[in-house]
Amino acid sequence: MDVLAYSVNREVKSFGNGIDAWSYIKDPESADIIVSDVDMPQMDGLELLKRVKSEYPKKICILMGSKPAHENAARECGADAFIAKPFDINDLFDVVQSFVVEVNWKPLDPGSK
Repeated sequence: MDVLAYSVNREVKSFGNGIDAWSYIKDPESADIIVSDVDMPQMDGLELLKRVKSEYPKKICILMGSKPAHENAARECGADAFIAKPFDINDLFDVVQSFVVEVNWKPLDPGSK
C-alpha cells in the first residue's frame, strides 16, 4: 500500500472485503481508480466491478486474478484493465500510473469553473 501510494503520489486505501470497499466507493467523491482482486470475501471483485460500473461508469476499475477465466469475466463486466497473478509490482505501478496520468490530464468541462 505504501509503495503504491508513493509511486502514484496519491492516497491509497485498503479494504479487507468487497462489502467494505463498496461502502466506501458509494460516495461519488471517494475514489477515481479502484484496484481489486477478483477473489475477495463477502463480495468478490467481479460483483464489486459490476456495482461500480453500474453506478459510476467513469470510475476506473483494475482487477487482478490468478485464473485465465478471471480476465475474460473482468473484461465482460467492464474492467478498464486486468493484471494476471502472479505479477511484478512494477506491472501494477505501470498500469495504475497510466490511469493516474489519464485522470489528471482530462480537459476541464468548458462549463465548469
